[in-house]
Formats: sequence, C-alpha cells, structure tokens
Amino acid sequence: MARARTRTPVPGNAPEGSGDPARLSLDQLLEHDALGPADLMPTRYRGPRSVTGDGWVEFATRLERGEELALIRSLTATNRRVLDVGGGIGEMARTVAARTGSCTAIEPHPQLVEAIRDEATRGVVDVRPGTAEDIPFPDDSFDAVYSAWVLQYVEDIERAVAEMVRVCDPGDPESKIVLFAAGAGNELMRLVNEVCVPIAEEPYDHHGYLLTQAARALAARGFGDFSLHRAESSIRFDGEEPAERAATAAAVLTGFWYERHPRAEEIRSALASALTGHFALRPHAIGDQSAVLVARPGA
Repeated sequence: MARARTRTPVPGNAPEGSGDPARLSLDQLLEHDALGPADLMPTRYRGPRSVTGDGWVEFATRLERGEELALIRSLTATNRRVLDVGGGIGEMARTVAARTGSCTAIEPHPQLVEAIRDEATRGVVDVRPGTAEDIPFPDDSFDAVYSAWVLQYVEDIERAVAEMVRVCDPGDPESKIVLFAAGAGNELMRLVNEVCVPIAEEPYDHHGYLLTQAARALAARGFGDFSLHRAESSIRFDGEEPAERAATAAAVLTGFWYERHPRAEEIRSALASALTGHFALRPHAIGDQSAVLVARPGA
C-alpha cells in the first residue's frame, strides 16, 4: 500500500573526487527526488524477489555497466579492504580489484560463486559463500562495503544493513558503505511495475523505499553522513534481429525474475508486447538507471 506525499527536489551532489561532494542529512536524503515517485512510496517492505543463478547470468551478461563501474572505482579509490556484498558474476569486484589490488566478495548462489572463481580472478577477487544478512567475516574487517542491486533480494533490510555496518571499520578515515538500487526514471522498473506486477499480483516495486529504509538503519548505527549519486546502465539487445528483439528481451526478463511463477508465460507475452513499443523508441537497450547511496560515519 502506498501513501501520497510530495517531495521537495534536492540538488544533486558533485561527483566523488571533485573535492566538494554535497553531503546530505537523513532528512534531506529522504526527500531527494532521485529516489523515485514519492506518491507511490510504500509503507512496508514488499518482501524479497527471487532469482535463479541461470536467470541472473543471462541477465547480467547483457548489462552495460560502464558508468556504474567507473563510479565504484572512484568511490573506492582510497580504500584497501573492500567487500562486495552479493558479487553476482564478479564484474564489479574485478573492477575494484584492478584499482585496489584485491577485493573480497560474498555471493549466496553456488553457481555464481563458481563463475567468479575463474582463472582471471583467482588471487585477485576472494569470493566466499554468504548472504547480506549473515556476512562471514569478523567486526571491522573492511574499510569499504558496497552492495549493488542486492537490497531487493534480502529477507530483512535492517539486518542486512546491520551486518554491513558490523564488518565496516568506522575508525578508518576512508570508511564508507555504498548501496546501489533503481533510481527515478528507471526504464526496467517501469516495465516491471506496469506490466509484470499486475499479472503476478505483486505489490509495487519501489527501490527508493529500499534506500530510505537502509538509510534509516545506517543513521541509527552511526553511518549518517550521506551523499547520493546517479548512474546509468542498460540491458543491451544488440545481436537480435528487430523482429526477434522484443521476444528475446521478454524471455530474458521473465527468466530473471518470474521463471518459477505460475503465470510466467502470460508475463512473458505481455512483456513482449510492451517491449515492441519500447524498442521502437530505444531500439537496442532497456535503461537500468541507478541511485547510489554513500554513507560515512557521522551524524
């Protein structure tokens, strides 16, 4: 259920590394227009989405994440002990490791753990089985902890944030926690909410809610010095013929989130119809725009 309210636009912060990033209080963050439609903000968590390893790999291998990768690289430029919570196929962890020399990752899906443990990352990315709600490392093990597009899959947002705070050393001058989620104008989430959610009979999927709940939990645990960034990524469909593109994209998206749903075929068919119109305007990609929350120790 959503509550209607208005949000006052807050100016975006300067890029990390510019020397003067705008810092936000919790109240300013909660009113930021980058978090998506205020009038659709839920009053409670819809619960986690499910995803299979095969579905994630098919989706992730089509992602173009250049701006997100550049952002996490700059955000962790001064860090040396970095944890990736929910490593996926390891692309972001490899990017961090290329800058810092190493990166640790946890990932709950055994198939994806093995995908990260290939010859290209051995000795550079140290990947372990683990979940956001139960991070298998001692207190204060890292000076930076980040989690990209993971909050929508956790059972308990507050517990996941508490675990990230626990393993992040607040005494390090470069200490930070970074969370990626869908931001305002995200094309993929618009498709999900307009096409899939009604058929699947699910609550509206609002990633701004995920970030606001995470921010509250972070502030309560001493990480209340916030900044907010935006980044652009997209799911690319470059190789398919035009007549096949919508069908392929519909199959990929259905396989990612709805493979086991009893109405999966109905969802796939509805997505194919909606994507035909989408690709008429943007022929080769679906935007997956992100809001990126950075939290540092402080009030």
